[in-house]
Amino acid sequence: MKLMKLFLPMLAIAMLATGCTKEYVTREYNTYGAQIKTFQFNITPSEWQRNEGVNLPGSNNYLYCTKNISEIDQYVFDQGTVQAFAWNVYDPSTNTGAWNTLPFIYPLEIMEQDDMGNINTFVIPENLRFEWELGKVTFIIQDLDGFDPENMVSTISIKVCITTNM
Repeated sequence: MKLMKLFLPMLAIAMLATGCTKEYVTREYNTYGAQIKTFQFNITPSEWQRNEGVNLPGSNNYLYCTKNISEIDQYVFDQGTVQAFAWNVYDPSTNTGAWNTLPFIYPLEIMEQDDMGNINTFVIPENLRFEWELGKVTFIIQDLDGFDPENMVSTISIKVCITTNM
């Protein structure tokens, strides 16, 4: 019994001691800072092109607009990042809005007149996203159900930010 009283505390200490290891945390600091280049585009309705697939859910129907940005070079491709934001007006009476990170789902309000002359309002969610590659960025508008997106009727303001190390 005396041996058991001595053995159990020693076993507990041994298990606790072997379960603990020192961890060294290394923090990396960028002493050079970052370089950010910003470009703003106002994409008019006439600039959107239509990629037409079959008009079925899940097909490749979307609107797109490509902008050339020569600053998206090999260094940005390898070491940097590209982000895009769309300006969305929340209150047209005061022109209050905010920049929204892409991809962004925005409600497109559509009004249609039925056979009885009644005006019906529908809200269709549209996905606004972007893709970037060397020298260019492409903005894409696509219905969430895969059908053809509605034609654009207003100008969309988009900001593109390129971030790299200096």
